[in-house]
Amino acid sequence: MNPLHPLTIRTYRRLFAAMVLTIFAQGAWALYLAMQTLDLGATPAALSGVVAWSGIGLLVGSLPAGVLADRIPNKSVIVGVLTLNFTIATATSTAAILDTVTFWMLAASAFIIGASTAFFFPAYTALVPVLVDSDDLMAVNGLEGATRPLVGQALAPAAVGAIIGASVPAAGGYLIAATLGLALLTALQLPAPTPAETEADASAASPITDLVDGFRYVARTRWVRSSVLFAAVMGLAVTGPLEVLLPALMRSSHDNGPALYGAILAALGAGGLIGSLLAGSWRTPERFLPAMVGVWALGCLPLSIPALTNNPWAIGAGLAIYGGLIGIGMVIWGTVLQEHVPLEMLGRVASLDFFISIAFMPLSIALTGILSRHIDTHTLFITSGLVPLATAALLAALGQLRMPRKTLGEAGKA
Repeated sequence: MNPLHPLTIRTYRRLFAAMVLTIFAQGAWALYLAMQTLDLGATPAALSGVVAWSGIGLLVGSLPAGVLADRIPNKSVIVGVLTLNFTIATATSTAAILDTVTFWMLAASAFIIGASTAFFFPAYTALVPVLVDSDDLMAVNGLEGATRPLVGQALAPAAVGAIIGASVPAAGGYLIAATLGLALLTALQLPAPTPAETEADASAASPITDLVDGFRYVARTRWVRSSVLFAAVMGLAVTGPLEVLLPALMRSSHDNGPALYGAILAALGAGGLIGSLLAGSWRTPERFLPAMVGVWALGCLPLSIPALTNNPWAIGAGLAIYGGLIGIGMVIWGTVLQEHVPLEMLGRVASLDFFISIAFMPLSIALTGILSRHIDTHTLFITSGLVPLATAALLAALGQLRMPRKTLGEAGKA
């Protein structure tokens, strides 16, 4: 299968362009927000108080985002998100140019853009199977998986950082606004919703009922429930060691620790890019549930390497393997959601998955900080590598990784 074939489909090509530009803006916004806040003379405490509102916005918006994606045409959601984010980025940058921007304005803009962006990806996920055939879904998710680290974590911060370094933070803000404006123009060219979509939206139940129905679907559908449960445990086990213990280890054991930490994170991103593109050239595995959980569990094993050595080459190679296998699993996960979850439920399931994944990240970071005071760091690294594997083994022993006999979109329930 050609992993680039979906780009030959004109309607998906427009959606892909809007997604890439949105990821660029999202990745650039984090750097711009920090630089603009520091430009006002912020202390570390004030900076964290502003930046934290982006994460709060994402968390607050994630659950209603899925409900909205299943209630109104997804093109309308995407256009609305891009319009709002373009407006906020332009207004914030203009206030900075006029020297009227304040901490509370930056915090408010961080919250609004965070919450608004949470609505984009469930709508994008639900729109993909409308625009492309099922045979192309693995390739589509491979492209998205490769785009996130390349554009969001590498190109966007580098481009905006260079512009801010050469001028003022507001210049970076205007670049973000221009990117969002271009994404908006692209999204406006997406096809209009079909009459069937409009009729389904008009007959939808209350938003609360929709949300409850989404939780019920996840709870009663074994393959979704097992995948989300495993991902939650994995996020709880690995986020803190990656974001707290690893940079501390690099800083304490090497003179150029910060640079080495950045380099091994780049290796992680490169692994994710390669893994995503590789998986995008495959067909969906017939036994996708054990395959997906299996590659995730095996991918976490290299996180134990820092317990054995602080050699940056060994750690970087391990993180590249981790990134590659996690990327493969994510491509499979995104594809089976689009193949087997009923279209009218897809936005809610995608948003619930996103909510759980981001909710456990700050908890993992907090727990890691607490546990590191009482448990040896090497033990925590080994735990981060083994807990996902033990969780996968437990799920398998309990029969939660068995494939359903009937078509998963019709049944798939435990």
